[in-house]
Amino acid sequence: MAAILSQADGPPRSLLERLPELAPERRIVGRNRSKADVLFFDREGWRIALKTYAPRGALVRATLGRWLVAREAAAYAAAAGTGVLPSCFGRPEPWSLATCWVPGEPLRSFAVEGVDPAVFDRLAAALDELHGRGVALGDLHHRDVLVAADGTVRVVDLATAWVLGPRPGPLRRFLFRRLAEADRVNLARMRARFTGGDLAAAVASVSPTAAAWHRRGRRLKAAFERLRGRARR
Repeated sequence: MAAILSQADGPPRSLLERLPELAPERRIVGRNRSKADVLFFDREGWRIALKTYAPRGALVRATLGRWLVAREAAAYAAAAGTGVLPSCFGRPEPWSLATCWVPGEPLRSFAVEGVDPAVFDRLAAALDELHGRGVALGDLHHRDVLVAADGTVRVVDLATAWVLGPRPGPLRRFLFRRLAEADRVNLARMRARFTGGDLAAAVASVSPTAAAWHRRGRRLKAAFERLRGRARR
């Protein structure tokens, strides 16, 4: 059993340890065999989201699952208290992570040009807080941004987050800067997409360096998709 790192005002340890055995109120199945499922529970007055690799194969669960969950737990710990993430309650199993089940709908569920522009200002402020704590998301996506009815914004997936750490070396600082810039690029793209802006201009507005890295990344992704398509044929 992995350590439960619940806060003093979090769910009781006994409930957290029983989560893997309980039937969830809702489940989001991972998009492929390397992705976790997310289970939602409403038990004993607590609303909890459990991200788990338990349904994956033993190899994925014991390697990729454990590693990604450990990274995500470290990012939550570094960003604790910012108010832009759900509260983290710890790891009921080495390959699972429990957080608060926060209200809201993913940004991707909103109609294009149907989002209050203030949402993106709040997301920009959230990124400022995370980057200030030494946490870069690296792969900010509109499915990982929850918008509550009152416009509150929270980020709910830190699987690819990069934690700068207390005494980072030059390489770690370089990677953190690149990933933080990638967060800003993804924010600019989302803002343009949902407010009718120009995507290319939005990326360029972040910085010339960020725009250049973004172009390289898009080319690499396109090349990878072509290779994957050929492999499937």
